[in-house]
Amino acid sequence: MIAAVQRALLVEDDRRIAEVIRDIVCGAGFTALDVVHTAALAEACLRSGTHGLALVDLGLPDRDGIELIRATRAAAFDGAILVLTSATHPERILAAVRAGADGYLFKEDLDATLAPALHHLANGGTPFSGPAARVVTDELRRTTPPPRPSPPRPALTLRERQVLELLSNGASYVEIARELAIGLNTVRSHIRSLYEKCGVTNSAEAVNLAWNVGILARARS
Repeated sequence: MIAAVQRALLVEDDRRIAEVIRDIVCGAGFTALDVVHTAALAEACLRSGTHGLALVDLGLPDRDGIELIRATRAAAFDGAILVLTSATHPERILAAVRAGADGYLFKEDLDATLAPALHHLANGGTPFSGPAARVVTDELRRTTPPPRPSPPRPALTLRERQVLELLSNGASYVEIARELAIGLNTVRSHIRSLYEKCGVTNSAEAVNLAWNVGILARARS
């Protein structure tokens, strides 16, 4: 449940729509909803620090709502910002999110979506109307690089794995030779072979690769 002491600010120039939103917001648990009709008044109110939530229309008479969101975030407003708009163009949705909006709802859906969205925000969520969520998801998929393929798992012999495990524990060549009861030159030969198979040039790289591909288990701290 949204904290009863929290105040919200609605930035909406259409007074009829503002009254509809007021009823929904106050019914969702806010004790007060302050309404302003311009970006200039909204910015002054949000700088005061008395509001925990801003509901912002994008089509304001004196300034673009996205610019208001950007300026509000730049002024260190750390409350939630929820866009309530009729703007459905993907670029507007993405621009609002990049500016600092925590959610994006279409006005035609507010009767059904606004109250649940407010509670979702109160629990740390990011509410979006379905088509807006799709736009954001598609953009993330487009801009997120594909995962790097895992390195191949080298086919090490049992002795090479024993040498590698001792290296991972910080053993020197002499200590490896003593532990495995083999000659120092044999140790060097095994190490050259496992470096070649792993495609590395030193023990740190070999051990890190072995951890990453599951040849060795990382020690628990």
